Amino acid sequence: MMAEAKRQEQIAQFALERAKKLGCDDVSIVCSLSNENQVRFANNSITLVNSVRNLTLDVYLSVAKKRILGSTYNPTERGIERFLENLVRSCRALPESEDYVPLPKGPFTYNPQHANYDPNVVDAPFVEYAREAVDTSLSAGAVRASGSLNSDSTDLYIVTSAGASGSDKVSQILLNIRAFADDNSSGHGLSCSSYLSGFQPAKAGERAGNYAKRSLNSKPIMEGEYNIVFSPTVVANIIPVASSASAFAIESGNSFLTDKLGQKIAVEPLDVHDYGVFELGLGGRVFDDEGVPTRVNHILEHGIFKTMLHNSSTAKKFGQERSTGNAGIFAPRAATIVFSHGDSSLDEMIRETKDGLFITNNWYTRYQNIRAGSYSTVPRDAAFRIESGEIKEPISGFRISDSVPRQLENIRLIGREREWIKWWEVSTPTLAPAMMISSVRVTRAVGS
Repeated sequence: MMAEAKRQEQIAQFALERAKKLGCDDVSIVCSLSNENQVRFANNSITLVNSVRNLTLDVYLSVAKKRILGSTYNPTERGIERFLENLVRSCRALPESEDYVPLPKGPFTYNPQHANYDPNVVDAPFVEYAREAVDTSLSAGAVRASGSLNSDSTDLYIVTSAGASGSDKVSQILLNIRAFADDNSSGHGLSCSSYLSGFQPAKAGERAGNYAKRSLNSKPIMEGEYNIVFSPTVVANIIPVASSASAFAIESGNSFLTDKLGQKIAVEPLDVHDYGVFELGLGGRVFDDEGVPTRVNHILEHGIFKTMLHNSSTAKKFGQERSTGNAGIFAPRAATIVFSHGDSSLDEMIRETKDGLFITNNWYTRYQNIRAGSYSTVPRDAAFRIESGEIKEPISGFRISDSVPRQLENIRLIGREREWIKWWEVSTPTLAPAMMISSVRVTRAVGS
């Protein structure tokens, strides 16, 4: 392991020196060595087991206030030289960037603790975990299950022409299972963790199978407004406060938070924070792509939009003293999103919802007007009517059509328990609670 870390450092330093010799003014090199494992399963059987080891160089460079990003994979030294020559040539052909600022001056001190990392993830029994999830889904009432299990253990090294350098490690193991009681009755389960001790494939499989069984013989519902209890999986998808707080999104008019800094935009109990590293959480990094140490950013506090996420160029543009440690060199981004918890259990939220719906999962979230935050999304897998505070018949064939600003003001209950969410609908690790939101607009799905 020490030899590999040294090799990464040597490769990054070699790329930095070559870029400087080619006349670059600013250079940031992030060298990543990843061990990735994937298990796919369909109709209760393992269909693919794959392991990949990759070395990736992510390169940012500027020449005469012109800027460019590029990546190359598993390169030789000569390959790095050719890649940089082509990247510099392409950069010189670009116009000057109005957003150019020099990379922030290092060196920096990073948290001596790495991001969330478990060395046991590399050699975990992935096939056994996948089978465990399938078996528990069948025991819970499903007749078949499909999905995937993915893991990634990555060593990172950064070096910049401005004097930043450092290393980090991160691991993740992610299970996504979909169970079916028949062709039209399905349930979804997730388990996401950086540590094997927090990974629960059996629980994810049991949830998926249970929801699938309970969603048999679903019925349509009338269009209208409903009080809806959303699972943590859905909350992580339909309340994009952190991504909307990116200065790039705000500047480009692609955020419902444009011109809202310092204003109350949500109910008072709601906080949303961005963590560089959330202790014992999922993923994270101790440095951003400019080499700036990551930190905790209080995006939303007591419902008030407090902090915009910046890299160095957006910080200068918005008159801020410094970056918030969120580069993305071109577009600032959150590292780990954490919602505050409330004081209601999921059962208590359902009991408090006298007439409404319970949505366990969703997909195909699309924005009709991203500046206004108006969107629609399709409930996927199990959904239920709530009557007199109890879950009743399963429902299907409808679409949720709402706006983020409206629902932030209509959160009535926030869950006490939170879950880590990450899958293809939620790309940034998110710690989210369930929520009950009032007066959500429901329409019929196309073709239903």
